[in-house]
Amino acid sequence: MTTPSIRFTRRQLACAAALAAVASVATPAWSQEWVPTQPITIMVGFAPGGSADQIARQLSFAAKNIIPVPVLVVNKAGAAGAIAAQAVADAKPDGYTLFVGGGSETTSVGNFKALGYDPRKSFTPVIKVSRAPSILAVRADARFADMHALLAEARQAPEKVSYGSTGEGGIFHATGVVLEKQTGIKLLHVPYKGAADSMNALLGGQVDATFGAYEEMKPMIDTGRVRPLAMFSRTRLPGLPNVPTMMELGVPVALDNMKGLMAPAGLPEPVLRYLHDHFRKAMQSDLWKEYVAKSGLTQDYADGAAFQKEIVDAYGLIGKAIGK
Repeated sequence: MTTPSIRFTRRQLACAAALAAVASVATPAWSQEWVPTQPITIMVGFAPGGSADQIARQLSFAAKNIIPVPVLVVNKAGAAGAIAAQAVADAKPDGYTLFVGGGSETTSVGNFKALGYDPRKSFTPVIKVSRAPSILAVRADARFADMHALLAEARQAPEKVSYGSTGEGGIFHATGVVLEKQTGIKLLHVPYKGAADSMNALLGGQVDATFGAYEEMKPMIDTGRVRPLAMFSRTRLPGLPNVPTMMELGVPVALDNMKGLMAPAGLPEPVLRYLHDHFRKAMQSDLWKEYVAKSGLTQDYADGAAFQKEIVDAYGLIGKAIGK
């Protein structure tokens, strides 16, 4: 039995080629494995020196031999991180523009003022890196012996006790507002553009106290220039075993400052997968582990989906706490 031969006319071959061309156009490039071909920019919504800035730069450094293109860090400070967040919300979702988010710009600012983006819908969370409890600290020579003394003076003299934060509506400002509501006191809030500015104001005597993350305060705590009074978390930090939580002091205030990488909404799945997997490898590198050990950073990994849920939950929690 012979197998019949199949012959195609020139017209049939031409049609087949045309259909193949259409199919290749209709199938997006994202359906293939994505690899970056130009520098990736990580925006930081705060001034250099703070927690977000440190995390961005250390991730960039750790990813140097993992991601085949440069990872650049650009500070776009102001509005408690909302300026950088807006820039990323407006960027193309192509994997080349990220920002350090999960904190003020995505959990608290929107509860205080209208924004040009929706903290819960305008971004694609890529990977969660850390969770830092808020710490209220004073200068080593401050008149407050402990947190009870600060609260007592604030009750007697509204707005006499001042505190610095990383910006109006930021996570540390939100923590201060919740503290006021839970204790019936009134503090004087002084916003700054970042943690470094806020800490310098404390050291210079411009404010009585300031909120910050442990990794931001650690060098000054270790050298005895700054004294932490209380931690606004559910448990004490291993690095500060003698510093009580507000929960222990009878004030139910616990707001953690999350940090991670976020991209514009609509990021294609292959791009998200690449960014997550490669920055996860960076977090497993010796360079990153060394930074975590030295800085006191509370590492808290989560993938993009889990990170998104935590952001939405935190946004709602802060809104409820301040009575929005």
